[in-house]
Amino acid sequence: MTDGALKTLFLPFENEILPVPAGQRWLFLGAEANRDIALAWRDILTCLQPFRPDFIDLEKAGFNTIPRLEGLQTFDGALILIGKHRGRNEAWLAQAFTHVRPGGTIVVAGDKKLGIDSCRRTVETFAPVMDRLSKHHAVAFWLTRPEKLAVDSVEALKPLPVRVEDRYTTAPGMFSHMAIDKGSALLAKHFEGRISGHVADFGAGWGYLASELLGHTEKMKSLALYEADFEALEAARQNVVGPADIPVSFHWHDVNREAIADIYDTIVMNPPFHAARSADPTMGQGFIAAAAKRLKPGGRLLLVANRQMPYEAGLNALFRTVTPLEDNAGYKIIEAKK
Repeated sequence: MTDGALKTLFLPFENEILPVPAGQRWLFLGAEANRDIALAWRDILTCLQPFRPDFIDLEKAGFNTIPRLEGLQTFDGALILIGKHRGRNEAWLAQAFTHVRPGGTIVVAGDKKLGIDSCRRTVETFAPVMDRLSKHHAVAFWLTRPEKLAVDSVEALKPLPVRVEDRYTTAPGMFSHMAIDKGSALLAKHFEGRISGHVADFGAGWGYLASELLGHTEKMKSLALYEADFEALEAARQNVVGPADIPVSFHWHDVNREAIADIYDTIVMNPPFHAARSADPTMGQGFIAAAAKRLKPGGRLLLVANRQMPYEAGLNALFRTVTPLEDNAGYKIIEAKK
């Protein structure tokens, strides 16, 4: 969560510098839920949020929330809460300029350490910034959407798809979007002879591990991908293509908060361990606990983690056997059996 930037985003309205746009339709890009957002905004905002945990929080708070903006919708204004991924921030700027009507207001906010000043300089190539304010270690600025925009310039803001090893399509904002993650590559080397039955990839990202799993289908019956980033999962739909006799399913899912119905023989994972800029081992521990619940007796978990992640105690408590397979280049590969 970026609470400081979120609070700062609404300050121009709370301080009556800008009017609360009653009766209008506004787009909120990169939206996050927060109890401090005034109730009046719930009828105004369409919240764009591809990250499943924040999407769930927004829906629970009563906001109209979507994972992707489709079609040619027009809005009276936009709020943008920038994050740590420059490419995704620029994609949101492009959407705001495209979907906000001429003369509409666009308000942008972000943490000072996440490139808000760079974002402002980018915006000023399209339109002058009307004003700015700083508080909560964040900055907010706002502008009027110009009557005319150079279409080519707006299109140039949109990040081009990235091709990884001329095989996978990714985009900025996804985990390891420029190259195959080294830990995942190490894990994939241990798939031989260990993949069987109904298989799941928890935290599948854009599909690298799932694609590698489909190279070991001799005993595989099905493959399921679970991923919290909607855009990464959409990329995985392109990247993960299995043989006709192996059903592959894709689930936009928060493994740590949403129940998983199916039981699996094999689960693989490279669990997330960052919340904002801080390491949070409870995220990976939650993935391990979820795997323990959804593996059948005798089922196998294969995981990779940074060496310092404290996962062994949880693994030993939840699994019958825990076997280190490799410790190399700062990563550890572990096999655990129910």
